[in-house]
Amino acid sequence: MNIEYFQTWFSPGINTSILLVILLTFFIVLMYQKIRRLSPTDRSTGVVMALELLVDFINKFAKEHFGGYWKFYAPILLTLGLYLTFANTMGLFGIRPPTSSINVTLGLSILAFFLIQGTGIVTKGGVGYIKGLFEPLPFMFPLNVIGELAVPISLGLRLFGNIFSGVIITGLVYAALGNFAPIITPVVHAIFDVFFGLIQVVVFILLVTIFSSNSLASEEQ
Repeated sequence: MNIEYFQTWFSPGINTSILLVILLTFFIVLMYQKIRRLSPTDRSTGVVMALELLVDFINKFAKEHFGGYWKFYAPILLTLGLYLTFANTMGLFGIRPPTSSINVTLGLSILAFFLIQGTGIVTKGGVGYIKGLFEPLPFMFPLNVIGELAVPISLGLRLFGNIFSGVIITGLVYAALGNFAPIITPVVHAIFDVFFGLIQVVVFILLVTIFSSNSLASEEQ
């Protein structure tokens, strides 16, 4: 079996995404082992303190939007946030961001879609979930279904379009300036890889949170 066989299944974006997941997993396991060795009286410093602040922020954010279900959603939001942060900014290291591939962004949006729909089914029950598709009036059912199906498409295309456009513009700047590119490209990378990349992380997380929290059953239900 030669390498061409695998290339038919994995695009460069997926390959980079797999590599990023492996590196993030290794980093998280390393940090977990480091935190376990700390004494309760030890003062957190450096990366450990930054991670604690990040986890506290995500926990408060999840409690605010998901109430009693926050323990389930907080790790998901944190995982998505870490992945997207590094994926969107890989251009800083001369690596094409995996989120510039439509395969990766649609994959993420499909996962978000199942999370959103699963939230409604689990908290409302099957009957309550289906009933909600006929609200506020029965003839709205087709539009409600289309609206739910449009969620993963909009999430994936929005993320893909913003990151891919940054890759194209950065590549054009490199091609146009040639040997003078290092003078201008740091500014381009700061704009598209850092500023726009991090904005897309916030937008994706917020949209997933809003759609998921809206699918939660109300207190009366």
